[in-house]
Amino acid sequence: MYRALLLSSALVLLSVASDPTSPTSSSTIDCSSDYPSSKGYSGSEPIVSGCHPTSCGRRIFDDFASPGDVAVLRAMAEKGIGAARGGEGRPGPTIVDINSGYMRDDEGLANMYEGRTEALFTPDEYELYRSTIERIRHTVGATFGLEEGYPIFTAPTFITRLRHHEDWQPQSMHDVYWMEHVDKNNTAHYDYSGLLYLTTQDVDFTGGMFEFVEEDGVDADGDLVFKLEEALSPKAGRLVSFTGGNENPHKVNIVRGGTRYVLSFWFTCSSEHAFPAFLDGEIHKQFQPEPQPDPEL
Repeated sequence: MYRALLLSSALVLLSVASDPTSPTSSSTIDCSSDYPSSKGYSGSEPIVSGCHPTSCGRRIFDDFASPGDVAVLRAMAEKGIGAARGGEGRPGPTIVDINSGYMRDDEGLANMYEGRTEALFTPDEYELYRSTIERIRHTVGATFGLEEGYPIFTAPTFITRLRHHEDWQPQSMHDVYWMEHVDKNNTAHYDYSGLLYLTTQDVDFTGGMFEFVEEDGVDADGDLVFKLEEALSPKAGRLVSFTGGNENPHKVNIVRGGTRYVLSFWFTCSSEHAFPAFLDGEIHKQFQPEPQPDPEL
């Protein structure tokens, strides 16, 4: 079985959330052996005291972002898609990385910043995005009981748009967004993961449920089979955060109608993987003008 990169993402800003140590709902689960702090860990990464989890789980915060902030973030994604691809862009999954400027859809990669003579986003829009990510980082640290300064922001963040069209078909594995996966299996230093929803299920789109799953044997081909453990309905402004290891395999179901937006983010305990150049307006210039087909966005 291969594990596809999650193409679902979520983002939201400026509204003041409730107490970050008091989520709407919270669950504690045993950690997998993916962390240096875990029993049975076989890797070489050192333990970062005050950051690596000793108790894993999931946290949900409703109304983390205001409707106004959600609308701005969603509009930023649309503006980026229009700049990179023209018009409304493509159906299916589209990933928008505000920081690097790269956008991926079923036609490949494009950069929203290249060739522009004037700014695409305003300073206020950048600040909203930046402050939202920082507020999410603080909330993750507080709700998982981490020491001040943890977790550490690591690249990337992106907004994923899933737009239904009855004739759309995936063109590559990058388009198959509904595969079960584990974030630390995709990128080993992703210790904490999460989503900020920018649209609401059964209002803006149908289908598209987010699910935590668990392994349930193998099929005739020897591929892992999963069963549902917990389903979470996307709701605009809802923040979902969870530890990134094999205790939290997850997936998004196929969108059956409308358009679904989510901001995805990841944090690490590794200072080596800190991402200092976040929304500096320059980092996209460090990327190749004609990037290879399959970069890790």
